[in-house]
Amino acid sequence: MGKISNVWYDLRSYWERPRKHEYVSYKEIFNFCVGGMGIKTLGSLLSYMTLASTCLLFGSVYGLSPRHFIILTVITNVISVIKTPFISMMVDNTHTRIGKFRPYVLWAGIPTTIGIIGMAFIPLDAPTVVKVVVVGVLINLVTIAQPLYNSAYMGVSQIITPNSYERTKILSISEFVANLGPSLVQLLLPSLAGLFLGKDCMTNILTYRIFFPIFAVAGFLTGLLVMTGTRERTLLQERQKKEELPFFKGLKEISKSRYFWIVSLSKFFEGFKGGIGVLLAWVCTYQLGNSAALGIVQSIVSFGFTPGIILAPLLIKKMGAKYSAFFAHALNCAAALLMLFTFRNGFVFFVIALFFYNFASGPQYIMQTSILSDGLDYHQDKYGTRLEGFAQNFMLMITTVGTILSTVTFSMIYESFGLVADETTGITDYSILTQDAVREPIIQWVVIVAMIAGALSALPYIFCNLKAADMVAIRERLEYKKFCGREACEGLTDDEIRALYEEYLVKTEREHEAENRKVEEQKRLAEEKRLEAVREKEEFKRSLADKRIEMLAAGKSEKETNAAIKELRADRKARLDREVAERRKTLIGEYKAFRARKKEFIANDVKERKERGEKGFLRILAKEKFEDMIVAENAAKAEVGAPESPQTQE
Repeated sequence: MGKISNVWYDLRSYWERPRKHEYVSYKEIFNFCVGGMGIKTLGSLLSYMTLASTCLLFGSVYGLSPRHFIILTVITNVISVIKTPFISMMVDNTHTRIGKFRPYVLWAGIPTTIGIIGMAFIPLDAPTVVKVVVVGVLINLVTIAQPLYNSAYMGVSQIITPNSYERTKILSISEFVANLGPSLVQLLLPSLAGLFLGKDCMTNILTYRIFFPIFAVAGFLTGLLVMTGTRERTLLQERQKKEELPFFKGLKEISKSRYFWIVSLSKFFEGFKGGIGVLLAWVCTYQLGNSAALGIVQSIVSFGFTPGIILAPLLIKKMGAKYSAFFAHALNCAAALLMLFTFRNGFVFFVIALFFYNFASGPQYIMQTSILSDGLDYHQDKYGTRLEGFAQNFMLMITTVGTILSTVTFSMIYESFGLVADETTGITDYSILTQDAVREPIIQWVVIVAMIAGALSALPYIFCNLKAADMVAIRERLEYKKFCGREACEGLTDDEIRALYEEYLVKTEREHEAENRKVEEQKRLAEEKRLEAVREKEEFKRSLADKRIEMLAAGKSEKETNAAIKELRADRKARLDREVAERRKTLIGEYKAFRARKKEFIANDVKERKERGEKGFLRILAKEKFEDMIVAENAAKAEVGAPESPQTQE
């Protein structure tokens, strides 16, 4: 109970304010993680509509051929490459009052949701050319919007805190929680569809028309928490936040970033590595003959990501980002090699090998994001520019080229072993994959390609050289530069600014120490209260034993004695229940008063902003202003030992 009590006080104390030397509260981490679950839920639906022959919706349901997928992939990715520079400039030149990433959770989330739902409602009896055109239009809508939607989430993850270790910790927690969304989709969509539509549900259009809207809308609404409940914390001077970054300057700046190239070259091979995972749908549908089993099996192999995600911060802390990233990609090669030599021995061996492949893939996103974020901090410290938008979008351009090449490569493999469209109808008969002589060579060559790609993905990380001590120094310099950019520092000499900065650091340290003392005091009082409750309970038990002996010695019957003991227990329980009810009533009253204060503050602040002619995200800005005010109040109260505001119990 002591540990549980300490965790509760720790959670309550830092729910609205960060720990010492950290930037992000538990509440913000909660919003980021749960919002990420919604964003990734929406993104996971794209796994059911890939431009590849392994896609059951486009292939088995709509009957598109490998050649159709090559055409669509080339067109889609050419458009993706063309739009990338414009998206890069748009993001890095976005200067809304809630940041440059969070608005796109809304602005890009809406078209992503519409495009995904629309993909399920293409008429089955339409001519093949019409299907190809409609798929192309909707895919391009999603291809433009969804990467921007996902980049907004990634962008927030990179600047939610300038503390490198705290960022890695948050990424690990958020990846674990956020991936629960895709895991639920992978489990529930095929399972529920199989329950209502039978074992061939994944080749039944009703599966997609019923469940895509449900999961897409739920994901979008949940994802809005990233916009409304998190902060962007770039260590930039105020004037830098409003500076325009021209395209060619951004291109020149990003070309100088070693860590951008390291991560980009590694991610270039992701399309080739991903060829293994999409084989599972074929194996379940055409080897097992039960597409409904895809939900359970996919959940099992997807669980392989979880331990890797959890271990990522530990691996980075022990081995460093460089060696941990190299190690994770090398494990991909080992798992692919295991699959290559075992998949012919049965379905179980394929699943085991895929589980280990996903285990190796789990921490890679965290490691890549950590390396890139540190690299962007390094670049900002050295050159004075911040390039998240350019980095993400030009990286997408590079991975797009890899996607085109991987699609062409895999399509050539599929067609070389007989998976081709009928010359008359143009429709591809995917039932040919039930033949081992067709299916097994395809799996073999896809695994070989993925294994080579895994090895090539590992090589760029050899050139990483930033260490934890470097990042501490970089962050300190960036914080000082941000402090120098404040209006209060204008016109002061360097020595005067340095003196003010030292005073600011001392004040901040004193506030954190006061907060920590208060938390420790709360824990101590909670432990004393727990021990007092234990002593009271033991004393009560002894008094009951004495009462039993006294009554029996006085000639009372066993029945009378038990009844008296029962009544004493009931009286004690009623007293304790009254005390709990009083405490609950007090807490609820404080909470209601706090909520009323918050509601009134936000309403007044929004009204004042409207009167000043401000527009856009007014409630979010008002909420953040209120939270900052409460944090400042509690910091001041903690310093003098006064009781803090009840928002920590919210």
